[in-house]
Amino acid sequence: MAPNSASVTFFGYWSGQLPAITELHFRSFLAHHPQAVYELWLDEDAGSAIDAPQLQWLKSHPRIRVRRFSLDALIEQHVTVRPRRSRRLDWLRRIGHAVHRRIRPSWSRRKAWDHEQFGLTYMHSSMLFPGFEGDPTYRADIARLLVPLSHYPQASLCSDLDICFTSDLTRLCEASGFVFRWKTLGVASNAIVYMPSASWSAALVRKANEVETFRPWALLSDAHCGELGLTIHPSRLIDPLSDPTSLLYGDAANFFAARDNLALDLHALSIERHLAIRWRGGWQTSPAASSIYSGLLRACESTVE
Repeated sequence: MAPNSASVTFFGYWSGQLPAITELHFRSFLAHHPQAVYELWLDEDAGSAIDAPQLQWLKSHPRIRVRRFSLDALIEQHVTVRPRRSRRLDWLRRIGHAVHRRIRPSWSRRKAWDHEQFGLTYMHSSMLFPGFEGDPTYRADIARLLVPLSHYPQASLCSDLDICFTSDLTRLCEASGFVFRWKTLGVASNAIVYMPSASWSAALVRKANEVETFRPWALLSDAHCGELGLTIHPSRLIDPLSDPTSLLYGDAANFFAARDNLALDLHALSIERHLAIRWRGGWQTSPAASSIYSGLLRACESTVE
């Protein structure tokens, strides 16, 4: 049975200082999901905090819950293969990285996923795997699966924080999990991951432990998604920057820069009928007042209670 919109918990993860630019993410969620709740998971292992003045309202909004947790504790509990750390291995790892970048020897591929665009992704048991501590992006890859496994027995939808919702995504939330294609590649992105229940997140975590990586280009291949029953929706629905027919195509600067006719551009963007707009980082960007970002933010603010 498909869950109703109120039963789907949306959530996101952040480590460090929450950037002010994420305000559009939260405002757009509230504007387009009037019955749903959003939980923001702040990684205490990375000293996470909400200090930006534009974001203080998050702490008291009735449909947004700020939850603090230790991702390291979840990794210890659910990730079956963890690297052995020592100064000797760190020294060898640095040398190995330097060698592999130049000549890509065969030994460096023995415990790695090799992708034509992303290169070598080292398995957790590889001497060259850098560990879970120092890469915020990889920690986010892990958190989006371990958080629902540990805390959401019912339906949940994880989203990156550089996404503006332009529709109610709960309309897609049925009995099967889903993700979105990564551009035109034979893999899915994990920018948005819907899991109908904890059994779906458990299956994803089992597969991640089996392949020894949570990187989406290895974990969310077409073959693995088919095996797990995950639907892969078209990339253009959430990624106009990769859609040649979109006015945002090509560069995130198109989203943040001043527009000559903002009202006309916002209308044209609405006709493109994206379900969401992923603007891809730009965490320290200051959007122009006449940018599409600012126009969307004002529109969301006017519709939120």
